[in-house]
Amino acid sequence: MMLRRFFGSADRRAINPIDPSVVLTIRWLAISGQLLALTFTYFVLGFDLPLIPALIIIGLSVLMNLWQNRQAKDDTGLVEQNLLALIFDILQLAALLFLTGGLLNPFSVLLLAPVVVSATMLRRRATLVLILTVAASVSVLALYNYPLPWGQDTVNLPGLYVAGLWLSLMLSTIFIGGYVWWVASAARSLSEALSEAQLAVAEEQQAVALGSLATAAAHKLGSPLNTITVISHELSREITEDDPIYEDIQLLRVEAERCRVILGSLEDYKLQSKPDFETELPINVLIEDLLQERFDAGPAEVIVTHDAASMDEVPVATRRAEFIQAIEDILQNAHQFARTKIIIHIEWSLEDIHIRINDDGDGFKPSILSRAGQPWNSSRVGQSGHRGLGIFIARTLIQSIGGSVAFGNGKNGGGEVKVSLPRSCFEVG
Repeated sequence: MMLRRFFGSADRRAINPIDPSVVLTIRWLAISGQLLALTFTYFVLGFDLPLIPALIIIGLSVLMNLWQNRQAKDDTGLVEQNLLALIFDILQLAALLFLTGGLLNPFSVLLLAPVVVSATMLRRRATLVLILTVAASVSVLALYNYPLPWGQDTVNLPGLYVAGLWLSLMLSTIFIGGYVWWVASAARSLSEALSEAQLAVAEEQQAVALGSLATAAAHKLGSPLNTITVISHELSREITEDDPIYEDIQLLRVEAERCRVILGSLEDYKLQSKPDFETELPINVLIEDLLQERFDAGPAEVIVTHDAASMDEVPVATRRAEFIQAIEDILQNAHQFARTKIIIHIEWSLEDIHIRINDDGDGFKPSILSRAGQPWNSSRVGQSGHRGLGIFIARTLIQSIGGSVAFGNGKNGGGEVKVSLPRSCFEVG
């Protein structure tokens, strides 16, 4: 419970989807390696080591693995379980090194492994705890240990050399742990951004599905409700007020009218909700609807143009969630750099639809343009939360439905993004 309060809910959400059985298998291999190295050193090389205490320490690691194998079936508190297991790994290895030469044991470098695992899987606080644990273990091992019996005599190395080993392990732990955590944290941020985009797409799909369901329910219930209403009216005309079922018939009429009001509200919800995927609109109308829904009036005027001489020639498209989210991300980026105007020009062929978005800003810098569409590629990374992921997500969504995105600068200056989509991606069914 204390660990859970210390790390907070963010850590529990951010665990990578790593199969616990893989971690347990790796630990079994580590235990086997420790046992093999210990027995080889004692029986083959003839080193006089405290064998029984060392075997007890390895046995504790076996018990720990069995415990974690049982706990892995329960996903709750997975962060705490991983952290406790990694702390135990460090202390268990430090205890073995204490019995087998301390820092002079060549296997002392393995103390770095749990820190690397934590930096990859867990959050910053957990990694800091493990770094401090390794630092404390290394410091103790530098001062206290059972020396290895090198041949007939015990080797006494200069204190300066031992201090160098201690310093190298300390710095390696801090540097490798921090470096791996930094890289893994960037990867986690990218994964979270993609998840947010996928969630936005899923929410739009759910809203559309709910609207369609409301329409279907209203349509299918309308006919039997009309029948009930007609029959209840006929029954009410045929019976008198002193009839025993007169009040029941009146109640039936009231409830039927109530059902009619409910179905009408479902129809109103459908009209107020987002258009569904099966509603085909001219592509320019679809984009204009997007501008009205999701963009407030700003300093930059948005102009939508196309090549058709009449509306009959404009290709129609459905409101596909991936397309809507991608165009929104691209337009948001254009809004942030445009001075006074954004032009959206639509062209098409028999097979494809091409959408060109130009702004009158400064355009893409050469260093940014060379990696356009890649994550962490922005001239404003680190400023007000900008991470350069909007364009990357837009490109990923467009590619997921069979399209492509090209980046450049317009002939008259400003940034230019060309989106090409096959008409088939908007087909219903």
